[in-house]
Amino acid sequence: MRKTKRRMETLSFYDRTGVERHLEQMAEKGWMIDRISNLGWVYRRIEPQKLQFSVTYYPKASDFDPGPSEDQQVYHAFSAHAGWKYVCSWAQMQIFCTNQPDPVPIETDPELELQTIHAAMVKGFLVPYGILLVIALVWSAMLVHDVLYDPIGLFSSTTNLFLMVVWPLLALLFIVEIVAYLRWRSRAKKAAACGEFIDTPNTRRFQRIVYCVCMLAFAVEMLYNVTAGSSMLRVTSIAMVLYVFVLMVVVQGVKQLLKRKKVSRKVNRAVTLTVDVVLAFGMMAAIVFGTLRATQNGWLDRNTSADEPPLMLEDLWGDALPDADYIVSWMDDVSPLVGVYNACQWASPINGVEIPSLDYMIVEVKLPALYGLCRAQRLAAQNDDSEVEALQHTCTPCDAAPWGAKEAWQLGWHDTGQSDRYLLCYADRIVEIYFNWTPTDAQKAIVGEKLGNL
Repeated sequence: MRKTKRRMETLSFYDRTGVERHLEQMAEKGWMIDRISNLGWVYRRIEPQKLQFSVTYYPKASDFDPGPSEDQQVYHAFSAHAGWKYVCSWAQMQIFCTNQPDPVPIETDPELELQTIHAAMVKGFLVPYGILLVIALVWSAMLVHDVLYDPIGLFSSTTNLFLMVVWPLLALLFIVEIVAYLRWRSRAKKAAACGEFIDTPNTRRFQRIVYCVCMLAFAVEMLYNVTAGSSMLRVTSIAMVLYVFVLMVVVQGVKQLLKRKKVSRKVNRAVTLTVDVVLAFGMMAAIVFGTLRATQNGWLDRNTSADEPPLMLEDLWGDALPDADYIVSWMDDVSPLVGVYNACQWASPINGVEIPSLDYMIVEVKLPALYGLCRAQRLAAQNDDSEVEALQHTCTPCDAAPWGAKEAWQLGWHDTGQSDRYLLCYADRIVEIYFNWTPTDAQKAIVGEKLGNL
């Protein structure tokens, strides 16, 4: 039978009422809170018993303190005299318990308690949550911008899909937490003027829903990356998870070790932050460098699809293709919603004579609802005129039948006219292709066969 267990609790830092009730329930089940950190709440096994808990706040405290200050020790002694045993602290939060059936409350002045809670909340809650809220709102706004102006780049990335779920939910969570606290404080002020205490709001269920959805989104992203992603994506995904885990464990371990060694708050904070920064940059550099070296050496592949493009110059030219040392490039970015595939095949001129080359991009839209957004983006990219006349695009509708497409446009430049660049729309994909020659109808049909019906 295990003697300790660790849990991630979804209790607000200011929710003293919720924390007290939760710890009382855990004690009745035979678990006493032992310590609280960023890695979770740790409980130790006890005989099941009915205890009462009291949560108070000491604004001057810090999570880097080696132990209770002299003022806190005096406070703990005063509480012990009233029958309350000090259990543990979490930054400014202090937890006491008693087995007395009707104990004298530790806090007897509601106005003083409210001032103490607010001072602790400004330091440990409102400022950090305010900063995180701004970050979450900025990221959410950037994602909304990408939905409107870069849906292909947004929906072809599993990371972006994960962030589309996480950042708006976190922004909503921070708003709910801040508003709930401020509303409670407004009501608590009125009650304190009458000498009354009121319970703090409990958002535990809402927090649990948000965290569960975020974890589910993360699990889906990881499952897709590991099972359907390229070898490079699999390795980097696993490496990033290990990166976050190792960083959290090491940094928290250093902080706790220095606290046990009774190192001062300032030294602990400085050392912990230094370890955090150095380790974060060091591990990230190792991941980037290792991934690049592995890719260059051929150990990792960034493509999830075939080893070579579906359409080659050989398909279009047959035996008439000049013999040359062709360089072939094939890259993709694929998610469950959109896949983007870029192919290029070219060779250096022979005796100063240019030889055929091919360059194309395929946007595979797996979710039909996104097709219109992706089509509009590619058309907008061709109609986005520059202020410089020579750089202004032209996009002229042309016959789609030779391509076997639903729609087709011939692309070009304002000063030089139309070129051999085409934008083709098929049932579930959009193809943008460039030739350095004028394709025949037979070659157009091959393009439709190879790219329009993958």
